[in-house]
Amino acid sequence: MRKWLYYLFFVPFLFVSCSHDKGYDYLENSLLGIFSKQENDEYISKQLEKAIKLKNKEAFALSLVYLEGNSEEIFDKYLKKSNGYAEYFKALLLKKQNGSENEILELLESSAKQGFSKAYYVMGDIYENKLEFSKAQEYFKKGKEAGDFLSLRSYEAGKNMMSYYERIEALNKKMTAGNISKDEKKELGTLLVERTQYAGKAYDILKDFLAENYPPALYAKAKVLEGDGKNDEAIKLYQDTLFKNKYYLSAYEIAKKLADENKSYETALLPLADVKSDEILINSYMGYLYENLGNFKEAEKYYLKAVAKNDIDTMYYLGKMYETQNELKKAKNMYTKAYSLGSSEAGERLAFIYENEEQSKNTSQSETLKNKEAKKILERLSKNDISSATVTLSSYYPKNSNKVRILNLKAAVDQYPEAYYNLGVYYFNKKKNKKAKFYFIAAKSTGFDIGEFYEAFLKN
Repeated sequence: MRKWLYYLFFVPFLFVSCSHDKGYDYLENSLLGIFSKQENDEYISKQLEKAIKLKNKEAFALSLVYLEGNSEEIFDKYLKKSNGYAEYFKALLLKKQNGSENEILELLESSAKQGFSKAYYVMGDIYENKLEFSKAQEYFKKGKEAGDFLSLRSYEAGKNMMSYYERIEALNKKMTAGNISKDEKKELGTLLVERTQYAGKAYDILKDFLAENYPPALYAKAKVLEGDGKNDEAIKLYQDTLFKNKYYLSAYEIAKKLADENKSYETALLPLADVKSDEILINSYMGYLYENLGNFKEAEKYYLKAVAKNDIDTMYYLGKMYETQNELKKAKNMYTKAYSLGSSEAGERLAFIYENEEQSKNTSQSETLKNKEAKKILERLSKNDISSATVTLSSYYPKNSNKVRILNLKAAVDQYPEAYYNLGVYYFNKKKNKKAKFYFIAAKSTGFDIGEFYEAFLKN
């Protein structure tokens, strides 16, 4: 399964001591200034810089998003003075602007040396995009060892693929040197199509083989067409390569469209069964289809085939199926395995189960969640940019505590709707109605349902 990339817009959260709480006052001033549209850019910039001066990492993130290119001047002031945050966010800005790769890497190296482990993940991703997978793994390993969760997942997923990656590296070097054979070029393009997310790069290599109707070349072309919004042309190529060549990736695309667009789960099984593939992608998706058909025994069979090949996503899917079937021991085992390999989703579900078990033991009702193991998981995920975990973690503190405010502010910078709502409730309880209304309006603007009570409050 292909990984998601988070580093551009998702910001890893680190806990700060009470001495740095003031940074969140300035951060919130800037956030409210943006929401209200009643403050000018100069005011917002000054508030952000005051927070940045206190090494408030979320202020660096908000500066990048809100000030864009104008944030560079602020970042430059705090190079070597902000635990690596200035270097990291300046690197992201330059990356967004297609700046010098050498400068970007130097900034990220400096950030990592100052202790900001997230930089390792971004460096790994840069090298992976250059098809330098061994170098990427080195950085993912460093990030993993430094506690970065995205690096952990990328490293563990990459370990399973290294035999393919090493072959890609060898063939890519030959192509760069200009001494690659026709068969080797075809092999390189095929590996990129089938073992990486780089369909565009694969197409650039395989388009020379379109004339011979080579299935991976036609599939790569279809993915490029789909990316350009030419869906009808892409579907025709998927159909051709499925019916004429029984190409497994095309079977997956057709099955996914049948399931997603028409909920035709039974029909979607037909192309997958037809190609008779033992690929992880096919087994995992067949598990998903059988699960939606209510055939949990068959779903488990196919999910387990993918799990046996250490597919992290499938571990999570299987754990979720076990949970819905109330097989909680199996669910916990599968979630634990996936979480240990870097699945944040599995970690959150594991924490949820632990907390439910805690609640079932206690007859007294409490607004504050209590399970220590669940809290430990959520703290780790919150430190690693998972906004949903950060918001849930806030439920482990008394509802009027400043910790609730800070945790939800962290997630609010990441534009997480429930964080806006929680801040609205926080200030409503504090009888600070103006702030409460700003946050409820922000939550509503995302489509979040704030409920009838707070809807009525907004109208007063």
